[in-house]
Amino acid sequence: MNKKAIITVLLAIVWMAGQAQTTVKGRVVNERGDGVEYVSIGIEEDSVGVISDAQGHFTLTIPAGRKEILTFTHVSYQTATIPYTTYADGYELTVTLKDKVIELAEVVVGKKNKPHMLSGKSWIRMGTAGSEGDCKGEIEWGPIFKNRKDYLLTDIMVAIDKCEYEECLLSFNCYEVRDKKFVNVLNKPIYLRVTPADNGKQLSVTPVESVVLKGKKKYCVTISVVDIKGKGRLSFPANFKSSYARHKVKGKMKKIPGCPMIIVKGHEVEL
Repeated sequence: MNKKAIITVLLAIVWMAGQAQTTVKGRVVNERGDGVEYVSIGIEEDSVGVISDAQGHFTLTIPAGRKEILTFTHVSYQTATIPYTTYADGYELTVTLKDKVIELAEVVVGKKNKPHMLSGKSWIRMGTAGSEGDCKGEIEWGPIFKNRKDYLLTDIMVAIDKCEYEECLLSFNCYEVRDKKFVNVLNKPIYLRVTPADNGKQLSVTPVESVVLKGKKKYCVTISVVDIKGKGRLSFPANFKSSYARHKVKGKMKKIPGCPMIIVKGHEVEL
């Protein structure tokens, strides 16, 4: 085959590849028209997925042969789905998420008002763990724990080893683990901004809602990087502890023997 023929074949392959895949762009908004930040978008049980930016904008490239429903999930809203026929032509989409109906129960904190450590009581260090480059991803991970009594979740603490980015935004979540399924127990997202000034520090966040962790049930508190400024790496002190790594879009999880040093605290709840 001569050089001209080879070039013609390569151009045809490139053209067909471009024709085969679908690029979907759009914005995720709530019922008031405001952009929804850091929405997990993708095809369930597949490798296709992306996270929206702080204003709800997203760009998702779907390989050839994928015609499944696109799923949009966020802790504060009902899950939305978009069929293939809607996004097949690659038009820019506006996806509206409906608010969750949240019923807040009255919580009575026990007389022993000192916070209890629910997870993170013992550590066996195993170096560091983290992300680098354009790490705005779909992976979250954290420790598994179970307690005998009911506790009101009050604090989640994480140790920062080193942040090389100009700034990065962490997202925390809390799941009840039921038969290897993750059931979100939050209704409001929990975020934490980290900069190089936080290197070597232990940082703390507090939920903006009342979250009760039931006794004798299994929970997993996770952490993920949802936004970054600049280039670099973020690392955490890591320890040997039973934990889960979970793909936000696909929903798949994997049990692993280590995780970032995350401490969970709470107050005992009176029955």
